Amino acid sequence: MSERKNRKLNKEIKVEDVEFDSDENFAFIIGYTSGGAPYGVTHEEMNEIENEKHETDDTI
Repeated sequence: MSERKNRKLNKEIKVEDVEFDSDENFAFIIGYTSGGAPYGVTHEEMNEIENEKHETDDTI
């Protein structure tokens, strides 16, 4: 049973364990193109996501 529990714990990913890059354009850089250009979520998109989250939290 402990082996099963260990496998479950190993599958869980915590936000604190995930490292990501950001810069002046991107709040969250998901990856880089073959030419080296970053792509991901812009700061503006991240603000919209956070605002939507707060709006839905308020309605519950």
